[in-house]
Amino acid sequence: MSPIELHVWNRAFGLPSLDPECLAAIAFLSSAIPQDLWVLVESNNVTISPNGSLPALKDGSEWIGGFDAIVSYIYSKSSGGSDIDRNLSDLQKAQALAYRSFIRKTCLPIVSLSLYVTSKNWVNVTRPLYSTFLQFPIQYEIPHTHHAQAVTLTAHLTSLIRDIAAEESRPLQPVSTAFSGITTSADTSKPQEKKEKITTRVRLRNLLADFLDPIQERLGNNDYFFGGTSPTTIDCLLVGYISLLLYPELPSAWAKEILQQEFPGIVAYINRLKPTCLPPGIAYGLPDESDKLTLLNWTKRSFENSPQTWGFLSDSIPLNREGYETRSTAFWVAVQGVVGLAAAIGSVLAFKALTTEGKVDVELKREVAGEGVYSTVVRGDVGDVAETSGAASEGSEGGRLPIFRAEDMLGL
Repeated sequence: MSPIELHVWNRAFGLPSLDPECLAAIAFLSSAIPQDLWVLVESNNVTISPNGSLPALKDGSEWIGGFDAIVSYIYSKSSGGSDIDRNLSDLQKAQALAYRSFIRKTCLPIVSLSLYVTSKNWVNVTRPLYSTFLQFPIQYEIPHTHHAQAVTLTAHLTSLIRDIAAEESRPLQPVSTAFSGITTSADTSKPQEKKEKITTRVRLRNLLADFLDPIQERLGNNDYFFGGTSPTTIDCLLVGYISLLLYPELPSAWAKEILQQEFPGIVAYINRLKPTCLPPGIAYGLPDESDKLTLLNWTKRSFENSPQTWGFLSDSIPLNREGYETRSTAFWVAVQGVVGLAAAIGSVLAFKALTTEGKVDVELKREVAGEGVYSTVVRGDVGDVAETSGAASEGSEGGRLPIFRAEDMLGL
């Protein structure tokens, strides 16, 4: 019997995936079933998933898409034996459902802000990362689509984003210095600048606190979210999301610093979960040829399956959220991109044909006293240039054409 395959976005930042929902699914399978029953596959191909987003579970010929659906499927397949929430009370199970929604709604914008919208992090780390595992031209389409959607997801944080950008434009200082309002010089002539730094730091801290304070209050001194001796699905989601705030090494590491300074209990909690939920010894498998993300199957499946299954063009990427939405306008954006690419290639080929094809026929006229006497067709090399008065003599095969260049032909 072949092992179950968990298809996820590629590994990054020392973690087995760059996506929080994929990390949560990895944590769940690591906690729910023996390691020898499943393998991790870095397919990066959302078109294989029924809901158009990763993670996606492949069991034989059956596909299951999304963290919640994967949890339900494993529960059914094992007849409840792999239910890591089985020790929760009915009230706790109801609370777990509410916390799933809370984690995604509050933490997803923070992860998006840190990895995709903070300019230094996006330009220097996250954007180049995609080029290491996506082929041309997908390596340009997918990350920029992800970035645009992260910007949309953090639209309510516009003024905070502007403040972060202002901090990044100032001379380089340690993050703790810049965001705490402590300058590296004794110059006190700019109280407004100091006030802006303090405000940025406080607002970022409050942004994380809106998410982490309720988590910290519920967690208390427990090893796991609901107590007990083993992780639950909420622990899996938390390690998936918070890991992407805590572990990436970023040039603008405000999220990591605030976590370490302001929420040491949460940091200790994630550090305890990581070895068990995201173990270093995970077995990796290779995707089938039909499951790989290639330009051919990316284009083919996208047109076959219609816009509804274009998960990477929905709100859910690359930071996947359950309940993916149809984005038909993205379909036409992609179509225009394909047409534009074809037009660009055609233009290059046409230009090469004009400038390197060899011989071209040109009609030359002879005039006597201002009267046109006769015309003839002369065949000459493209790019031949002569003095303006140096027209080819009649019957002379060695004559050069007068000012005949590709720019002239194109009217440039």
